[in-house]
Amino acid sequence: MKNEFFKFSSRRILFSTVMASALLAGSPQTVFAEVNGVQTVMQTGTVKGQVVDANGEPIIGATVQVKGTVTGIISDLDGNFTVNVPADATLIISYIGYQTQEIKLKSQHFIKVTMQEDTEVLDEVVVVGYGTQKKASLTSAISQIRGDEILKNRTANNATLALQGAVPGLTITRSSTRPGNEGASMQIRGDISVNGGSPMILIDGMYASLGELNAMEPNDIENISVLKDASAAIYGARSSNGVVLVTTKRGKQGKAQVSYNGSFSKSIDGIKLPLTTNQQFMDMFYEAQYNDFSVQYPELVGQVDENGYPVLEGVGGFWWIFGTQANGSDGYLTGINDETGVVYKNRRMWEALRNGETFTLNKNGQIQRFEPGHYAMDDLYGSSFSHKHNLSISGADEKFSYRASLGYAENNSQLKVADDGEKRYSARLNMDYQVSKLLKLESGMSYEKQDITTPSTDVGAGYYDFWVWPYYNEKGQFYDTFGNRNVIGGLVGGGQVKTENIRFRGNMKATFDFSQWVQGLSVSASGAYKFSQTGKQTSKNVIRYYDWVGNEVFQRQNPSKLEEETKKYENYNLGVFANYNRTFNDSHNVSAMLGVTAEQETYKRIYASRSQGEMFEGSGLTDLNVYIGGTNNGADGGQTEWAFLSYITRLGYTYKDKYLFEFLGRRDGSSRLTAEQRWKNFYSVSGGWVISQEEFMKGLAWLDFLKLRYNYGKTGSVTGIGEYESYALMKTGRLNIGTGMGAQATAFVSGMTSAQRTWETLKSHDVGLDVTVLGNRLSATFDWFQKTNDGMFIPVTYPSILGASAPKTNNGRFRSKGWELAVNWRDQIGQVTYNIGANIADAKSEVLVLENSENVPNEGNNKGRLIGKPLNAIYVYRTDGIFQTQEEVNAYYEKYYWNADHTGPKSGNIIPAPRDKATNTLRPGARKLVDNNGDGAITKDDLWYAGDKAPHFTFGIKAGLEWKGIDFSAFFQGVGKQNVLRTGNIYAPWVTNYVMQNSTYMGKMWSEENPNAEYTIASRDAAFNRWNYQNRDVSVQDSKYIRLKSLVLGYTLPKAWTQKANINKVRVYFSGEDLWEWTSITDGYDPEHGEASNNTFPFSRLLSFGLDITF
Repeated sequence: MKNEFFKFSSRRILFSTVMASALLAGSPQTVFAEVNGVQTVMQTGTVKGQVVDANGEPIIGATVQVKGTVTGIISDLDGNFTVNVPADATLIISYIGYQTQEIKLKSQHFIKVTMQEDTEVLDEVVVVGYGTQKKASLTSAISQIRGDEILKNRTANNATLALQGAVPGLTITRSSTRPGNEGASMQIRGDISVNGGSPMILIDGMYASLGELNAMEPNDIENISVLKDASAAIYGARSSNGVVLVTTKRGKQGKAQVSYNGSFSKSIDGIKLPLTTNQQFMDMFYEAQYNDFSVQYPELVGQVDENGYPVLEGVGGFWWIFGTQANGSDGYLTGINDETGVVYKNRRMWEALRNGETFTLNKNGQIQRFEPGHYAMDDLYGSSFSHKHNLSISGADEKFSYRASLGYAENNSQLKVADDGEKRYSARLNMDYQVSKLLKLESGMSYEKQDITTPSTDVGAGYYDFWVWPYYNEKGQFYDTFGNRNVIGGLVGGGQVKTENIRFRGNMKATFDFSQWVQGLSVSASGAYKFSQTGKQTSKNVIRYYDWVGNEVFQRQNPSKLEEETKKYENYNLGVFANYNRTFNDSHNVSAMLGVTAEQETYKRIYASRSQGEMFEGSGLTDLNVYIGGTNNGADGGQTEWAFLSYITRLGYTYKDKYLFEFLGRRDGSSRLTAEQRWKNFYSVSGGWVISQEEFMKGLAWLDFLKLRYNYGKTGSVTGIGEYESYALMKTGRLNIGTGMGAQATAFVSGMTSAQRTWETLKSHDVGLDVTVLGNRLSATFDWFQKTNDGMFIPVTYPSILGASAPKTNNGRFRSKGWELAVNWRDQIGQVTYNIGANIADAKSEVLVLENSENVPNEGNNKGRLIGKPLNAIYVYRTDGIFQTQEEVNAYYEKYYWNADHTGPKSGNIIPAPRDKATNTLRPGARKLVDNNGDGAITKDDLWYAGDKAPHFTFGIKAGLEWKGIDFSAFFQGVGKQNVLRTGNIYAPWVTNYVMQNSTYMGKMWSEENPNAEYTIASRDAAFNRWNYQNRDVSVQDSKYIRLKSLVLGYTLPKAWTQKANINKVRVYFSGEDLWEWTSITDGYDPEHGEASNNTFPFSRLLSFGLDITF
């Protein structure tokens, strides 16, 4: 009775909602479902019918549409409908959570349609290690995302970054939006070792680097699977950081289709660092300088000269570069304007520049030009244009399938004054051929070329230097009379870095199906080859700077230098597998796999350089032969080789799709280890219980699927072990022995070996829950996990008299644990189909055992060397406000600085010594450090743990809808918590004097008039400012953020229009990447920028127009 009430009320509420929405939105639209059984009767003119589910219950709000028209209706409270149709019409019946059905009408006047639930989500085939499985049968934490789901309609230039926020537990970070230099990194479920590491990536079964995934053509990706728990053990020694499986698109059944996808994009400014303008810089300079000189000359404070200006201004050195420097150093700017006779010196110079005056001076024959209206942020960066194109042809019949594609992309950064970007070329061909019932052949080939060009000097650094001069003189030469500070000179004239990445992959597989003799048995043999080569050429040219009329003043990077480097990789992989899969008595499914693989990779590097300068300066020729030879030429190189031999197995058993069991095993042998430790076993045991299949759950009409699963296993890693560390290597060198003999040739053992050292091994637990409810409209997945590294590599320190470095040992222990949650909803209201989804995950790590560690924190970032703390723990000094009076300062010194007899500082003291009239000692406006341990002194023992720098609570939110050919989607990504300890040149006011300052501090710095200020007193004393900000709690930023990662609006032209031109599909769309963000960062940086303030290349946003055509 309770269930009947639920059905009655929920159906009527839903019907009311649907009808109201239909009145607002218009006539109904097709949604995605499928059908099982159909009873047809017909009608001409008008057709009546009823839509019911498999139990005979009426379906309210089902869409009934005449195919090829906009004519349609929604079924009523009893599932009934009436619709007018032409002769020989076809009806499309659909409802969310059910399979769509098409019915060809004949001669009856009434039809009854029985809809079947859409089990597409549960029947989805998921790519797993060396095979595939139905999603409903998975017993492990494996997430799969379709390529079209994350890449369709987007103009993402980087396949890795397109995954950001899309998969729970997969953390992807970047440090830039520069094409080809995004600084992308990938991690699955947090840290697992002090030795670092990243997930194993395979593209169509072949090992690939993160750089290869970055540069891959996104339109070629069919799906991406992420193995997050011990199910990765099937990949053995490289699986401890998880595994990412990328599958490319292949031909699908049907006639040949030719598709084109292209887009044109414009990048615009995102978050721009709030650097001061020249006028703001002058104001900040004056305030800081006045405060410092007030400390040094307190007797002059408050006095004014005959012009009403402070007497302090007349003290030597007050005006810094705006005053007279007798030795001419540090940018001697004083001079006389020949036309007006005005002396530009001290306040006159400062005011002229602050007011934006342009003037030319003759200083001892050096003609100096001043143009303070420049703002480097605008001079260097602006909009840029990019475009990409992909053409593919695909098709398949019963025996042969194929898909071929060609791609080209040109992506440029916002840098206006020099080339900075990448070009990509790609080609791919996948083919399958069913030779006979016995034999099937599969093959794939791909070629990729990536050309990256960037300046070799001053990219992202230096443009924030204080600059009040022109970039070019009147002859078009680089201008600089200040001291090699002209950043455009470096960017334009300093040379280039040209990187060429070439990759070729080829694979072939033959599968023999023996089912006609042994049901469910097949044997396959595969082979793969990958060639990868990186060529890098770096030129460092002489940069010459001139005064206004062309007199050379400075040189930089003289002599010029050219470097050439080539890295080449070749990878071979062979495998043989036997697979068995059979169901007995419709209840017992047994699957098994046995295999063996052999993999080998060789690496070779060649490096050469010439550093004597160009033979023909300025010729633009970049070849070693046109650079001058000499004794300081460089030549280097090396080569390595490694191999794996592996035995693999998988055993699975399922009873009535209710009870699930799987065992995975792999035995790996590695050339990196000694014979005694070369072989290791890895495994995973997992089980699942589909609770919704139990009889006691059948009465819950709202529950579609409920599964509990558990996974335990052991994975491994050889990260941190070199290719030849199992051998005692001899190295040669030269050493001065005695006196008067000169350097003598020597040979020595560079490092010791260990017969006991073996793999890092991780034990992993995962408990998961999968649920689907409300007609498959709402689905959710939750996982809890814990990983423990019981054999972590750690260094061992011995006395230097040993004469060689000791090998790392397996004496460390590390743990990471966390959770993941993903929720998705999909539904239909009238003609609108929509979906909403979200995911969130977190992982926390901890060093458990670290032998021979002093376990003493250092201030700043501690790179994984503290027991009981995560990797990259941040330790800083806590602060407690700002000194308001000198009396407070004196009391602080008395309490925390002086020893008992007042003869010196306390042991370990870090407080600057008190000195009269000194700017680098404590004074009103400085910060108070906290005695954290209460021992009465401020020492390193007062360091405070401020958290770690890893991102926590990473999340993604997606939403999409379709209506009458219009599609809209939005994707948000973010981080709930991440600590950033800012470092560099402008993380705080005046830690570096020559650079433009961060305008965030303006008007917020302490003074007697502003005692409650957020920031300390303005000062140009770098040591004083480091006391206030360096490794202090106030410099730890919480960089939580949410970003509108992607926004897409598209329109697909009606087929009735396009078919007249023999075109299957035409779709146009507008998209945006990184369009908006909210962040808790307070100093103006992009939240993904990272900790260092030196690289200030701004982040960008991307606006695109795209076109999809299918013939």
